[in-house]
Amino acid sequence: MEVCGKRTETAADTSRDLKKKEERMELRITNPQENWLTEQILWNNEELKAAIAEKVKDYKTIAYTEDSLKDMKADRADLNKLKKAFEDERKRVKKICMEPYTKFEQQVKEITALIDEPIGLIDSQIKEIDERRKAAKREEIEELFTSIGFQSFVKLDMIWDEKWLNATVTLPKIEEQMKSRMYQIGTDVVTISKLPEFKFEAMEVYRKTLDMNQAIQEGQRLADIQKRKLEAERMEAERKAREAEEAAKQQTAAEQKEEPAAEKETASRSVPEAPAEETASIPEEEEPVFQLDFRVWGTRGQIMALREYMLKNRIRFGKVE
Repeated sequence: MEVCGKRTETAADTSRDLKKKEERMELRITNPQENWLTEQILWNNEELKAAIAEKVKDYKTIAYTEDSLKDMKADRADLNKLKKAFEDERKRVKKICMEPYTKFEQQVKEITALIDEPIGLIDSQIKEIDERRKAAKREEIEELFTSIGFQSFVKLDMIWDEKWLNATVTLPKIEEQMKSRMYQIGTDVVTISKLPEFKFEAMEVYRKTLDMNQAIQEGQRLADIQKRKLEAERMEAERKAREAEEAAKQQTAAEQKEEPAAEKETASRSVPEAPAEETASIPEEEEPVFQLDFRVWGTRGQIMALREYMLKNRIRFGKVE
């Protein structure tokens, strides 16, 4: 690129130059033997395998006894010593094989670290550009949300889908999804308004969550509580009624049991004896007068009330001999 007769390097120019240089940046193993890293380690594998198999065969058939405990421990020590010799040699060979690779690995990491630096710089710029794009798109989505006219209790964050910020998701597609959600919310509101009970509480849950299942569950939960409450109140009322009825029966039975024994005492003590001919001034009666003898059982108050009634109505009475 030329500016005022001078060529300036652009990002595209730099990229092309790097691609040319990459052709000369191929990692090549210059060791004379190209398969030296994967070449088989040659050792007396088969010879040792046969010898060890023959040696351990005898141990498999030995029947040790308590008297041969010392021999058992000695044989085990010999076998462990033999095993350790093989393990030590394996570890020694592994270390030899790994030494050149470990050095090679460190050298490669030093080179890739040089590449990581510009990668990080490019990543930060990509992220910055993407964040600006997302911020601008979010503003457009907010304007779209306002223009659609959702229910007053619906906020954008309640229906937000993070995928809307993806570059591949267009505004018409977002508008379509928003309208579909708005219609669904309207349907849910109508459904909740037709609940037989606790519709207000269910609607409050829906306004906060836009979750139809959660709202219905809340209404059902409150309905169940109300049902259990009414049932508990009914059972309590029945219990109290039974207790009152039982108490009344016991009181009646107690009074009936006391009446025969207290009959004479009640008549003599509770009711003041009237004169043999206690009467109020009674005018001449035109109607015939009858005489009736009977016994009365009652509390002191009831007996006194009966006496007052007879006096008030000018009924003569006296003690039955």
